Amino acid sequence: MTVPMLVLTAFLALITGVLLIVATRLVRALRHTVELEQRVARLQEGVNLLADTAETGFRQVAAEIERLAGGVTATAPVPSTGTRPAAARPTAARLRAATRRGRSVKEIAAAEQVSEGEVRLRLSLADASASGRTRKSEDLRHASLRG
Repeated sequence: MTVPMLVLTAFLALITGVLLIVATRLVRALRHTVELEQRVARLQEGVNLLADTAETGFRQVAAEIERLAGGVTATAPVPSTGTRPAAARPTAARLRAATRRGRSVKEIAAAEQVSEGEVRLRLSLADASASGRTRKSEDLRHASLRG
């Protein structure tokens, strides 16, 4: 082997090593990114649950205030919290249904008696949550193909 051939072989080995190091770092970064996306999706689902829970609590407080202000006696039957009327389904579901029917954000905000910003926020959280669930199912499908 000649000297230029040895230099060329050493150079190719060096480039291969550098590419291997860069590839392993990229794989680690990709794994970290996927973990962060999953955490954000869980946080978004938690925020949705918290918002729906707070909204239900406020509705119950308002109903109790109306009941007390209306002069209803304390012995009157109070509906149990286990049964929810059809109109009291989660806000995110009502908002998504309204957007599917082609209603504008302004119309939805007026109907729900909330600000337009809250409508946009809830819709974006619902969309992000749905896309997070889609990613998780795709990840599981790809993982099952690998294993």
